[in-house]
Amino acid sequence: MTLPNVRWGLLYGVILCNARAMGEFGAVSVVSGHIRGATNTLPLHVEILYNEYNFTGAFAVASLLTVLALVTLVAKALVEWRAQHHDLSGER
Repeated sequence: MTLPNVRWGLLYGVILCNARAMGEFGAVSVVSGHIRGATNTLPLHVEILYNEYNFTGAFAVASLLTVLALVTLVAKALVEWRAQHHDLSGER
């Protein structure tokens, strides 16, 4: 019974968590020990490629992060719009 009532908030939280995870740099670098090949995220991978003077690869991965960020923003806007529309129509 509870899950249908909180579905929009839960979905919104998942989207925001995804956005946070994509952009996390400092915590992963410090807490994980920045172990090459074992603890890696896209932002850390951009740094590795950039430090290896692989500017094309770093730009490609950074572009992928940009596209993922835009997809996340669109998903967030759609969930907000849908939740608002759902609330206004009085549906449950």
